[in-house]
Amino acid sequence: MKYKEIMYTNVENYACLENLQDKGMLGVSMAVSLDYTGREACEKGHSFGPFIRCCYLVHVVLSGRGIYRVMGRTYEVGAGSAFVIFPGVESVYQASMDDPWTYCWVGMHGYNVEEFFTELNITPNNPIIELTETETLEACVQEMLEMSQVTHANELIRLGQTMRFMGYLEKFQRKRNAGAPERRYSARVYVEYAMDFIRNNYRSDVKISDVADHIGINRSYLSRNFKKEIGMAPQEYLINYRLERAAELLIEGDKTIGVISSRVGYTDQMSFSKAFKKKYGITPWKYRTERRKPLIRENDKNLDLTRVSL
Repeated sequence: MKYKEIMYTNVENYACLENLQDKGMLGVSMAVSLDYTGREACEKGHSFGPFIRCCYLVHVVLSGRGIYRVMGRTYEVGAGSAFVIFPGVESVYQASMDDPWTYCWVGMHGYNVEEFFTELNITPNNPIIELTETETLEACVQEMLEMSQVTHANELIRLGQTMRFMGYLEKFQRKRNAGAPERRYSARVYVEYAMDFIRNNYRSDVKISDVADHIGINRSYLSRNFKKEIGMAPQEYLINYRLERAAELLIEGDKTIGVISSRVGYTDQMSFSKAFKKKYGITPWKYRTERRKPLIRENDKNLDLTRVSL
């Protein structure tokens, strides 16, 4: 495949990194891929279009104002807002004559990009995003512009900043539409995150509400899906995991029962012993004694100990 040369322009009042979509060092059919990015302090009345884009293009207005025309409607857009240009849809935009805008932009495509904007109710008939602030989005663009050299590391950084840019767009849009339902992952994803959190934090005084807060969902939603996916409640999973780790420590080491109970998240040794006996049917001390019975190796069965020199 013949690639177009990556173009990087950085002159007074204008910077742009283009032709990124044809490189594909990270592979094809990506969920999100950066096409181009840039920043411009426009002159009075500067306009672009009518034109039809091949990708999704987000302009973030940093200062000043202008107009955006699409689908037969004209929008007045000022600092603190963004307008989205959609692929296959003719549009035109123009800076104000008395207060021309400065904006930065990110052009992207990918098989998840359309769904991203649709879920946020950003469409050609509703193309304006009111932002909480613009500094974070501007910083994403600036980082991408600085990664202009053709290296795998730079492409990874640009991709990461593109995802960060999209994340802030979603955050600001959802903050604006506080009543809109939150996008959710599948139940299995939340449960796997919860299990990872428990496995990494079982030694501390972790509560199921802590697990839910860490993930970003409420406790009842987590408990319901945990039971559905795993067949047990999160609290039961936490207890089982602690006791399984305790059983390993009882066999492998020489720590006291009190130390082991503390290491697996129990502050009270009696509570630990009670829970352990409920799961394994015997006390921790008896479990250690029975599991540590000396074993005779297969090769030692016929060994004549009387002939071994001491």
